[in-house]
Amino acid sequence: MLVSNDSGVSQYDDPWEDTLAVNAGYISYWGDAKAENPYDESANNQKIKAAFDRAASGQREEVPPVLVFRKPESGVVEFCGLCVPDHFEVHSYEDASGTRIPNYRFHFSILNTQSVPLSWLHHRAQTDDDSYSPEVWQRWVETGEVAQWPTGETLAQSDRIRRYERTETVVSDSFREETFVRYGHACAMTGMETEALLDLAHVLPRSQRPNLAEHPENVLVLNSLHHRAFDAALFTIDSDYRIRASPSFDPAHPYLRETIINRTGEQLAFPSEAQIQPAFLDELNAGLSWS
Repeated sequence: MLVSNDSGVSQYDDPWEDTLAVNAGYISYWGDAKAENPYDESANNQKIKAAFDRAASGQREEVPPVLVFRKPESGVVEFCGLCVPDHFEVHSYEDASGTRIPNYRFHFSILNTQSVPLSWLHHRAQTDDDSYSPEVWQRWVETGEVAQWPTGETLAQSDRIRRYERTETVVSDSFREETFVRYGHACAMTGMETEALLDLAHVLPRSQRPNLAEHPENVLVLNSLHHRAFDAALFTIDSDYRIRASPSFDPAHPYLRETIINRTGEQLAFPSEAQIQPAFLDELNAGLSWS
């Protein structure tokens, strides 16, 4: 079990700030390191690194389940997910005396499961039995493939953290704002109006079609989770504005199941000022293996 303190929770000054990107399916966790506790001699670091070494050598059955929790305040913990090792790095910072302090930064992928059976943890601890484990864990142990939270998208063992939107072609702030106005500052899929969680999503990617980066009929507004699922081709929208989901998309996240899987075939109702060019949707969907 790994516990990450939110800023200001620890009683000690900590230069290592973990990244708990739960909605993106990954966690970056700093190990233990101080001037008096070198990173490569820390007992805790050695335990974590041993798990990464086993995973890298293909001995996944010997990798312990990693349960990550965050601590938003003293006396409170929240479960972030069941994780498997991805890769690690060594970074350093300079303390007040000018001493360079190196430390491990461990990167984990979060598996696509909402819960972890206690029966599995008990049986594994007592008998090394994985038969009660979640299917996504068994799949990783057997094949090395990661069904990543929250979309269930498969990451091969050799992959790294996915990025779905490239930024070669910059979209102007004015175009983004004009699009948000047309869509009523709301997600076209869910109606979510929390602007900090809304993205400008492209039908034909701007990295491939930079000439359409600011075409008003090549964009829509989506919340960040659905934007990621859309760019990953886990669902699409046909030229009649109907929702279509990939047959292999089986999310554990109830919000994705409710807003995508259960709405397959439903026609989206865009604001009267907003529309997507059907030809762009047809071109997008022609390139999908499952469409």
